[in-house]
Amino acid sequence: MHSVPPAEGRSSFIEQARQAQIIRATIDVVAEQGYGAASFARIARRASISPALINYHFRTKDSLMRGVLATIEQRLDAAMAGTEDDEPETYPDALEGMLRRFAEHCWTHGEEITAMTEIRREMRSEILREAVAQSHERGMAELVAFIREGQSYGQFRDVDPALFASVLMSAMGEFPRLPGNSAEERRRVAADWVSLFVNAISVTAGPGEDADHDPAGPTRSGSGA
Repeated sequence: MHSVPPAEGRSSFIEQARQAQIIRATIDVVAEQGYGAASFARIARRASISPALINYHFRTKDSLMRGVLATIEQRLDAAMAGTEDDEPETYPDALEGMLRRFAEHCWTHGEEITAMTEIRREMRSEILREAVAQSHERGMAELVAFIREGQSYGQFRDVDPALFASVLMSAMGEFPRLPGNSAEERRRVAADWVSLFVNAISVTAGPGEDADHDPAGPTRSGSGA
């Protein structure tokens, strides 16, 4: 999970609400006009506030963009983890649910995914590169641990967990670019995409048999994509 707050230091409820407003406006500007166009002045106009107020909460553009990335990643992690009602019975089910919810979140929050992709592609500073690298490392560690756990119960094939996790995370980064102009087409593409990875790693039970699984059920996980 991602725990980096939108802004550094403690803040009051009012300050948190203002930071959320600024981050929302930044997401919209970056998604619509690109990273280079996301100046404090343009973001301030979108948020109907003064540029000085943005500077008060986020001293630099790097600080603001780091907050934007952290916010988007937190929301994506929460969506992928699901709720208690999404509790799976097997590890393949858990992987299928996680990837399906990822796809749905990409479609319903397209502006956030676009902004995240744009920031990651255009970032120049060491601060942002380090934040993205740390996010990637956390996501890899969570996914590798999940795969190993599924393997320990005989539900995932004996593949290199780090290799599979790396390929899957790369595919998640490319998923928003896959074709899908209609809701029906997006559902079809998502179903094929999800089944591709679930079938690639799952152990298929024989006729009349169930794959062994943890009586407590798999641990839900985000990915930090």
